[in-house]
Amino acid sequence: MTRLVNRDRSLEELERDRRSAPSGGETRLMATVRELWRKPIGGLAVEDMRLLIR
Repeated sequence: MTRLVNRDRSLEELERDRRSAPSGGETRLMATVRELWRKPIGGLAVEDMRLLIR
């Protein structure tokens, strides 16, 4: 079976979308999403993916 995506890379790397640092007033949810965006996709749990999709 061939893997289509390198699971060692983050969504940030795969999408080539570097999110800028928050300018203030960031909610806890948005801080979590920003953190998960930088986490390797192979390390994402089901709950992490649910938050990212949401």
